[in-house]
Amino acid sequence: MPKEKIKKKMSKQQIANETEALMELLSPTRSIDLRIQKTFEELPEKFIILLLEKLKEYALVNARLIKHFCDNNVPGIYVSTNKPLEVLLDSLERQNIKCKNVFFVDAITRMSGEDTVTGPNYAYVDSPKNLIDLSVAIETAATKIKSKEKFVIVDSLSTLLVYNKPGIVEKFVHSIAGKARAWKAKGIFLMVENKQDKVIKTIAQFCDQTIEI
Repeated sequence: MPKEKIKKKMSKQQIANETEALMELLSPTRSIDLRIQKTFEELPEKFIILLLEKLKEYALVNARLIKHFCDNNVPGIYVSTNKPLEVLLDSLERQNIKCKNVFFVDAITRMSGEDTVTGPNYAYVDSPKNLIDLSVAIETAATKIKSKEKFVIVDSLSTLLVYNKPGIVEKFVHSIAGKARAWKAKGIFLMVENKQDKVIKTIAQFCDQTIEI
């Protein structure tokens, strides 16, 4: 007689575990994490890139970028020109992203009148228009990082272009890109995806690659 196949019933816990694993795999954060990981795997050890992001995923991609570096114990600098530091830190906390080795340079809180957050890893610039002070704040933060491996993320060029003429922003990017190379840092300039933007072509010249994520 042919042997009957015995079907093992899955326990409720096993079903719950598999469902949770599937949901995690299908979640937006998981998808973005995998895209970020793949992007960095294809890059050299040191790089300067212009990262073009979709508007609807912008905030989430930025948070996951920070998570990627923090999970790999890479210290660095995050420059925020469009989200107050208190809001940004709250978003990271809600995603359980620990970033004690990240120096935040905030160029929007004071101009918007939001409350500042005090701490040794936080620096403020009065306005996104003040690119000289912004550059100085980035340099100051860089001197505090003793690790050979580091990153610099500028978020975002799209916002800087609202407050400054394109030529001024281009000079700023050129300067920061050069300094990031001197620091042997991984440099990432973030920008909302806009294939019609002529500024992208100029800024791309200062970067090793332009990547859409």
